[in-house]
Amino acid sequence: MIATGGVQAQSGTSNHPNFFNTDIDYALQAQFSIGGSSPLGLPQTIRKIESFNPGLQVGLEANATKWLGEKKILGVRTGLRFETKGMKTKARVKNYLTEIVKDNAKVKGYYTGKVETNVQNTYLTLPVLAVYKLSNRWNLYGGLYFATLLDNSFDGNVSDGYLRQNTPTGTKITFEEGSQAFYDFSENVRKFQWGTQVGAEWLLNQHFKFLTDLTYGFNNILEKDFNSIDFSMHNIYLNVGFGYTF
Repeated sequence: MIATGGVQAQSGTSNHPNFFNTDIDYALQAQFSIGGSSPLGLPQTIRKIESFNPGLQVGLEANATKWLGEKKILGVRTGLRFETKGMKTKARVKNYLTEIVKDNAKVKGYYTGKVETNVQNTYLTLPVLAVYKLSNRWNLYGGLYFATLLDNSFDGNVSDGYLRQNTPTGTKITFEEGSQAFYDFSENVRKFQWGTQVGAEWLLNQHFKFLTDLTYGFNNILEKDFNSIDFSMHNIYLNVGFGYTF
């Protein structure tokens, strides 16, 4: 039989039950993530996604699940997760608001042409989840997560097109024959993220499990007062992984 109700851990030489060794599971787990930083619905300014590369995004987590009540069907889980979130995209855009660097000066305007975007951020995340024991082998879980930014990168380039400076009918700056201009919004990545996480896990045996879940960030990954992109972008990821319960 698979035991999911808890572990009776010994603390030193004491056999007395307490909060930390009664009806509680401790686990380590690893995950791989597929997704990206995306608006809700494709804006009209983005006409075509030419390529999308999620890259290798991984996460490592240590957590504890405290089972409640006599039947131990419901539990509360929290822990810490170290994770990366990123992507590389190439798109065709029209009248796309951005800010580029040209001749060592920042130029803001509306771009039509090709845009490449590279995002790679690292977070330390605290999940707070409710767990429901559906059967001896299946658990469902869901709740919130809170994340702080550890390392940040959000940059890219424009090419094969033109920029209208300041307004859609402003001075035209053209990029032809392989010429490019770069942008870097790394310092504008928001330091705090929060969102929701829902998923399921399947217990292979007493110790090993497989899991999958979806995470969605409620707030924009860029700072609230940042206005060089005129739409909100959210971290949306499908995560799959495995874990070991002690």
